[in-house]
Amino acid sequence: MNKLLGSRWLNERNFFLLACLLCGLPVWLPDFPPMADLPQHAAQISLYLNLGNLDFPYSDQFELNLFTPYLLGYFLVAVLTPLLGIVAACKLVVWLALAAFALSTRFLLRQTGADPYWAWLTFPVLYGFAYQWGLLNYVIAAPVGIYFLGLVWQQVGNYNWRSSLLIALMLHALFFSHALIMALCVLIASAYWLFSSKSIRDFIKYAWPAAALIPIVLIWIAYTSDYQQAKTATEWDLSLFNTTDGYYTTLASWANPVEAGWGRLTGFMPRMLGERPDLFVTLLGIFLFALPFIAGGRISKSWTRFIPLLFIILLIMFLPSVLRGNSYTFQRFTLLVMPLFLIAINAPSNPGQMQRYLRLLAPVIAFGWIAHMSVNALQFDKEADGFKTVLSKMEPHKRAVSLIFSRDDTNSISPTLMHFPAWYTAVNSGISNPGFAMYTGMPVSFKKEYVASFIVGYAWYPQLFDWQKHEGTTYDYFIVRADKDVSRYIFRKASCRIRQVNHSGQWWLYERDPAC
Repeated sequence: MNKLLGSRWLNERNFFLLACLLCGLPVWLPDFPPMADLPQHAAQISLYLNLGNLDFPYSDQFELNLFTPYLLGYFLVAVLTPLLGIVAACKLVVWLALAAFALSTRFLLRQTGADPYWAWLTFPVLYGFAYQWGLLNYVIAAPVGIYFLGLVWQQVGNYNWRSSLLIALMLHALFFSHALIMALCVLIASAYWLFSSKSIRDFIKYAWPAAALIPIVLIWIAYTSDYQQAKTATEWDLSLFNTTDGYYTTLASWANPVEAGWGRLTGFMPRMLGERPDLFVTLLGIFLFALPFIAGGRISKSWTRFIPLLFIILLIMFLPSVLRGNSYTFQRFTLLVMPLFLIAINAPSNPGQMQRYLRLLAPVIAFGWIAHMSVNALQFDKEADGFKTVLSKMEPHKRAVSLIFSRDDTNSISPTLMHFPAWYTAVNSGISNPGFAMYTGMPVSFKKEYVASFIVGYAWYPQLFDWQKHEGTTYDYFIVRADKDVSRYIFRKASCRIRQVNHSGQWWLYERDPAC
C-alpha cells in the first residue's frame, strides 16, 4: 500500500491510525450509543459514585461488591465521569476500546509472524454482537486479551523475567476486566507454552504467571458459588441452524418464529458483523475471510499459530449459551474470531501488482463499514428521539419504573432501547427499575430487603406490571416506550392519580401524584 501511495504522509500506518480515530463515529454521533446494556452499566457506575454523596437518598439500600472480574471498564468510566460527565465518559472508553482492539490485533499479528496489514479486517467486526448488546466490560477486555496473547508470543520468542512479570500483571488485569476473556487467554497461552517448550523446566518458566492467578480465581469461584445467578440452569442451544433463545425466536419485533436462524453456524456472520441475517451479510463475511488468500496470503506452516483459532472454534461450537447466569456466552466470542484467524496467515513472499491492488480492498471495506455503522447510528438517534426530552423533565433522586413495550430499533441485532431508562439513574442520580442492581455479584447491588419483587423478567414483559402487586405507590415516574398510549392498561388498577408529564415520539413519561 505504501508503494502505491508514494508519499511520506500518505502511508498505510497513518491511514490505519485514521481508521482508529474514525471508528468512534458510531459511538459519538448519537446522543446515546446504540448499545443495549450500556445504560445499565452506566447506572452501576453512577450508583457507585453516589453512594458517598449525602444528597443521594438511597445509599442505605445498596451494598458494594468490589471482588468481581468486571471492574476495569467501570473504573475507567468512573475516573473520567467527574471530568466529562457519565455519557461522554462511556463514549470515550468504548471508542478507545474499539481502537485498541484494532491496534492490539496489529501487535498480535506482528508478534506471531503473521501479516500485520490484515488488522484492517478487524474494523468490520468491531460493531458486532458484543458491541450492540452493550457488553461494556467484554468490549474493553477484548483488546487487553489480544494484547496479552501478543505478549505470550513475544515472551517465548525472546524470554526474560521482565516479560513474564508483565504477563503476570496482564493476567491479573484480565481477571478484573472479564473472566471469560481471561479464561480463553489462559487456555490459549497454556497450550502455546506447552507445545513451545522443550522440557518441563521450560514450560514452568513460561507458565508460572498463569499459576500465580490460580488462588484468586479459586477464591472468586467459591465466593460467588452461592449467588442466585450462579445457580441458573445451563442452556446449551447447540443447533447449527436455529436458536432456542427467546429474543431471537419471538421477542424481537423482527424475529421469525417459524425459522429463527441464529444457530451456531447460520448466526455466526450476523453476530460477527452486527447485521440481521441475509445473503449479503453471509457473502460479505465469507469474503472477509477469503480476502487475505485472494490477495496472495499463505497459510502458515507453523501449526502452533493455529492454536488460538482452534480454541475459538471450539468455544463458538460447544460453549453453552447461558453459563452460571451469564447470558449469550458463546455468542460474544465471535468478536475474537477474526484476529485469531489472521494469526495463521503469512504475507505473500512476492505479491504481484493485482494482489497489491486487492490488498487495498481491506481499508476500503474498513472505512466503508465505519461509514455504514455511522449512518445506522444516526438513524438510531432519530428513533430514540424524545428520550432526551423525557429525561430533562425528570427531577433527580426520584424512583422510576421502566416499561418498554417497543424495545427494538430498525437495524440492530439487540434490543437497544430496552434499558434506555437506566440513563435516568446514570445522569440524574435516581433509581430506575428493573436494573442490574437487583443481581448479587454486581459491583453495586440492592440489599435483599430492597429488591423489588417484579424486577426479574419484567424488562422483557412490561405488560405484566401490576399496580398493587408491584407497589406502584413507591415510584414517582413511569417511563414508557410504545407505539401508542398504553396508560389506560398500565394504570387500570392505580390507587393514585397519574398525570402525563411528557410525550415525545414513542416515549411517554407519567408521574404519580406526590400527595398519594
